[in-house]
Amino acid sequence: MKRSTKFLLSAASALLLLSGCGSDSDSGNLSSSEVIENIPDAVMLQVIQSESDSNASIAFGYKAVKLTYTTTTPDGREVKASGVLVIPIANDAVKSQFPGGVYPISVVVDNHGTIFKDSDAPSNMEVKDGMPNLPTAVLFTGYAGFATVMPDYLGYGASKGETHPYIMKYSAQASIDMLKAAEKYLKDNNYTVTNDVYITGYSEGGYVAMEMAKEMQENNTSYTIKAAAPMAGPYDIEKLGVYDLNDSNKMVFPAFLADIADSYSKIYNYDISKIVEKPEVFINYDLFGGDYDTVAIHYYLGLTDLAHGDYGFYTHYPHELFQKAFLDDFETNPDNMLRKKLSENTNYAWAPKFPVNLINCEDDEIIPYVIAQEANATMNAMGAPSVTLTGIPSSELPPATQESFLVHQRCGNPAYKAAVQFFYTIRGY
Repeated sequence: MKRSTKFLLSAASALLLLSGCGSDSDSGNLSSSEVIENIPDAVMLQVIQSESDSNASIAFGYKAVKLTYTTTTPDGREVKASGVLVIPIANDAVKSQFPGGVYPISVVVDNHGTIFKDSDAPSNMEVKDGMPNLPTAVLFTGYAGFATVMPDYLGYGASKGETHPYIMKYSAQASIDMLKAAEKYLKDNNYTVTNDVYITGYSEGGYVAMEMAKEMQENNTSYTIKAAAPMAGPYDIEKLGVYDLNDSNKMVFPAFLADIADSYSKIYNYDISKIVEKPEVFINYDLFGGDYDTVAIHYYLGLTDLAHGDYGFYTHYPHELFQKAFLDDFETNPDNMLRKKLSENTNYAWAPKFPVNLINCEDDEIIPYVIAQEANATMNAMGAPSVTLTGIPSSELPPATQESFLVHQRCGNPAYKAAVQFFYTIRGY
């Protein structure tokens, strides 16, 4: 099935700053399902032609299904979690190109970037009348014909109220468990699926994708991982911490750092009053429980001057968020309680047995390119047979806007473009 390789999805940036699996004994974790979108192929073709590939002549319709399923918290409790499974619907022109007129579905797990509001979780995205509402699924499913598994993560959707394990290894568990639930749904509904799984994600999702691929290679032998494309992930979270908490540098995005402090203190059970300048704000407001957006978080932390256009980006130093004694200890003491945990959650030192494409913008100010370079060099030195690095120059990014002014935000579109092309080439149809 021939396709043009030119595509670009303009709607994805705002979201990002944000099966045919083998049998598995735990696939009975699916609790419920609800169809939330049905998009015909004719509508999808119009969307793709206008937003992605003007030369496209074929598109897949899709059915988006909200799944709830069972996963576990870091302290071992079973809870209900949620996400969206987007299933491609092939038309007759597509099916005629396959034996018996049956289109075989492969699965992509797409782990989303950092969100703060529960309304931005995939299963809570507001449905628009008759139009696709899941931008990355337009690429993976509507354009390339993969089924897309989109976890909400622990702490969002059905598991709102649970602590989200932000940028820590355990964050991949909910994604792995959702893949099992998606497998069961596809089998129960008689879809023809392959044994192939592809894993990706952007920003926080890049970190989750890296950990998910590593965990599945080591412990989920019933799945066939064909490829992974982690994008702009903070794989060396300790190195990033040392850089971001250097008090001579203004914080680019303080809410990210505050989220790490909040999440790590709750998961690892240490006293946040020994770390941050305003512990009462963390205690009295559930800043990262899904009800506050970025600017509201910065406001409550005292990191804005809204009347003068200061929304907390590039305007404040780490000592305004963290205690100076803590910052000094973090910089010099490898056994600092937070630094030690960040080191434990660094997740790039392993050797994937399948193709991996590390994708990162070369001028990313949130996740510096050196993080992806370090991961690429380490994995290859450890004997990985097929790990590559794709650097995206700033010349390929869409223009900055008031809503998307960071390179890290604007890198989402070309990064997903590279990931889809990478998976599409490996799949071969």
